Amino acid sequence: MDYLDTDTAIDAAAPLEPAGTDGAFPGVIVDTKDLDTPSYTPVSLLCAATPAPVVASCPHAGRDYPAPLTEAAVVTVDDMRGLEDFAMDQLMGGLAAQGITCLINRLARAYIDVNRPAGALDAAMFDTPIDADKPSRQVAAGYGLIPRLSANRQPLYSAALPACEITRRLAVAYAPYHTMLAAQIAAAKAEHGHCLLVDVHSMPPRDRTNRKLADIVLGDCLGVTLDSHLTKPITDFFTEAGLSVAWNDPYAGGYITRTHGRIGTDEQSIQIEINRAIYMQNAAAPERTPHIDKTKAAAISALLGRFGAFLIALKAPQA
Repeated sequence: MDYLDTDTAIDAAAPLEPAGTDGAFPGVIVDTKDLDTPSYTPVSLLCAATPAPVVASCPHAGRDYPAPLTEAAVVTVDDMRGLEDFAMDQLMGGLAAQGITCLINRLARAYIDVNRPAGALDAAMFDTPIDADKPSRQVAAGYGLIPRLSANRQPLYSAALPACEITRRLAVAYAPYHTMLAAQIAAAKAEHGHCLLVDVHSMPPRDRTNRKLADIVLGDCLGVTLDSHLTKPITDFFTEAGLSVAWNDPYAGGYITRTHGRIGTDEQSIQIEINRAIYMQNAAAPERTPHIDKTKAAAISALLGRFGAFLIALKAPQA
C-alpha cells in the first residue's frame, strides 16, 4: 500500500475549510471583542451521533491569534507560527469519516499550550508572584503552558506579562478544551466500556541535531499508556503503507497522552507525530510559507481514516 495512493476516502476526508489555491492556511488575528463573544468557539468538534471507541485530539493546530497576544508580543505572527502543528486540522477529516470524535483546538499554541499541565508556568514571565509547579524540562526550555519562546527560540515578549493573563488564557482556551475532551472520552466509555485516545501532532523533518526523523513517530509515554500487544500491529499498519516508523523517539507523548492513558485499563492512549515533509510544500521552514501539498495532504488524511477504521477493528483496548 502506498501512502500517496489517493483512491480511498478522499471525499470523506475533505478539509474543514478551503485552503488558498496554493494550499495556504494563514494565521488569523482575533479581536478581543470577538474572543469574548459566545459565538466564538475555541474548539472545533467533529462527532457522530453514536461515539466510536476511539477519540482523536488535535491540540496544536490552532491558527487563531488573539489580539492581546499579538499586541504584547515583540515578534510577528509568522514568527509565532513555528509553534503550530501546521494545518493538522485539515488531516482530521479522515478520522471523523469513520465516526471518530475529533477535537481540534483553534487557538494558537503561542497563546496557550493545552498539552501542558495547568501549573506548568515560568514564574519569571509574570509581573507578580504566581503559583506554579516545579519547573519541568519543557518550562525551563521556554515551552510551558504559556510559551516564552518561538520555535526559533526568539523571546515572544520584552516585558513581564500581567499575572491575570494566566487566568484569562486558561478560561478562554484551556478549560474548554479539556472539559470537552474529558466529556467525549466519558461518552465513548459509556457506549463501549473503553476508549482509546489518539493525540495527533506534526513534527519537523529533522530534530535540533539535524537528524532525519521517521515519517511517523508514535508515543506511549515509554510503554505506560498503551498495552504492549498493540504496538506491533500499529507499527505494521504504517510500515505496510510505505512509511518509516519510530516509537518514543524523539517524542514519547505529552500531557494529554499521559493524562488519558494507562496500560491494563479501559482508558488508553497513543500520540502520533506526522512528519511535515509528507504533507507540506516547505516542511523545513513552514512558518514562512505554511502551505500544504494538497495531493499529499489528502492522501495522509485518507490514511488516517484507514488508521481510524483499523483501530476500531482492533476493538480498542479493554481492561
